[in-house]
Amino acid sequence: MEKFSNNRDEYWNQIKKELGFGKTENFRLQYLEMGQLLSHGFSVALTEKNPDELILKIWNAEYDNSRFNKGIFKLDRLTITDNITKLSIQESETINRLLDSKLELTNGGGIVLDGLFCQFETNNIKLNWNTNEEINDDLTEIVELLRNKAA
Repeated sequence: MEKFSNNRDEYWNQIKKELGFGKTENFRLQYLEMGQLLSHGFSVALTEKNPDELILKIWNAEYDNSRFNKGIFKLDRLTITDNITKLSIQESETINRLLDSKLELTNGGGIVLDGLFCQFETNNIKLNWNTNEEINDDLTEIVELLRNKAA
């Protein structure tokens, strides 16, 4: 039996769940980004097993939001694609350098009404933020590289 809901929070949580990666993966990094207004969503993972490949999960927000425009969400049939993309030697070196740097949040302050939900995780840290102004330069650099690979 398929799972339907008219609860937007359940829709949000299901998208986040399907884009996420579990602890079963032996990952070096995981990055999840979703628009607060459900405009887009994707996740990127780099595993220990394949350090020269990024695993991408990309949600087709435009398609799903048009299918569910009446506010009834079909939670078992979200449109999420899996892709693998190779990293160049330079990109691998950049990621390794940045993972060895201090990745942290800065003092963002304020209220964000229509920003992002971003989550970055390595074996050592797990960070959540809503705007690029809340992260330091090294974290910004790695996030921008991951966003470009997911685009």
